Amino acid sequence: MPTISSRRALKASPKTASKADIYQRIYEAIVEHRLMPGTKLSEERVAELFAVSRTQVRGVLQRLAVEQLVTLIPNRGAFVTTPSVDEAHDVLEVRRTLEPAIVRRLMERIGQGKAPGAVKQLRALIKREQQAHANGDRRAAVRLSGEFHVLLAELSGSSILTRMMRELTPLTCLAILTFEAPTGAACPNDEHTLLVDAIEAGQAKTALSLMVEHLHHIERSLNLQEEEEQQVDLADVLLG
Repeated sequence: MPTISSRRALKASPKTASKADIYQRIYEAIVEHRLMPGTKLSEERVAELFAVSRTQVRGVLQRLAVEQLVTLIPNRGAFVTTPSVDEAHDVLEVRRTLEPAIVRRLMERIGQGKAPGAVKQLRALIKREQQAHANGDRRAAVRLSGEFHVLLAELSGSSILTRMMRELTPLTCLAILTFEAPTGAACPNDEHTLLVDAIEAGQAKTALSLMVEHLHHIERSLNLQEEEEQQVDLADVLLG
C-alpha cells in the first residue's frame, strides 16, 4: 500500500513502470475519486499506457483483486469493484470498531510522551486539506481526507492498525463513489479539527464519540442507489 509520504513520482507519460508504480497509480486514482466503480481495466490498455507487458499488468490486477479493489470476471476482464449495499455498510461498521481503538491508542501514546509531535502532524495535514477545499481541488481534498485517517493509525504506533486502515481507505472511497454523488464532501470540513481538538485536550470520551459520529455521518451520506456505469479514459485518470 502507498504510504502517507509517497507521492506520484511517475511522469505524465512514463517510458516504463514497475508493478509498484502501476499499483500506486490505480490505488491513487480510486482514492482521489477518478476511477469509478465498474470501470473496466483492460490489460491491453493498461499495458500500453505504462509500456509494460500484459503479464505485469495481470499481476497488479490480481493483487488489487485480493484487496477487493478490483473484480476479476472470467472471459470479461478486470473491473473496479462496485460494492453492494451490505458491503458498504460492512466497511463503515468495521471502521467504527477500528478507529475508536486507534484514537484510544494514540491518546495513550501521547499521554506517555511517546508521540510528542502527533497533534502538530495532524493539524498540518488538516491545514493542507482545508487549503485544498479552499482552492477547489477536490482530488487533493479527498486524498488528504483519507490520509488523515491513515495518519491517525500510523501515529498510534501499530503497524497492524495502519495496514488495516490503508486497506479500508480505498474500500470506503468505492462505497462513497457507488452510493453518493461524486461531488459530495469527502469528510465534513470541521470534524477532523474537532477530533484533534479533543485529542489534544486529552478528552478521550469526547474524542471517541466524535470519531464514531464522524463515521456515522459519512454512512448517512450514502444514498444506497447504485450509480449508472460511466465510461472513462484510462490515460486521463492514470497518467493525468
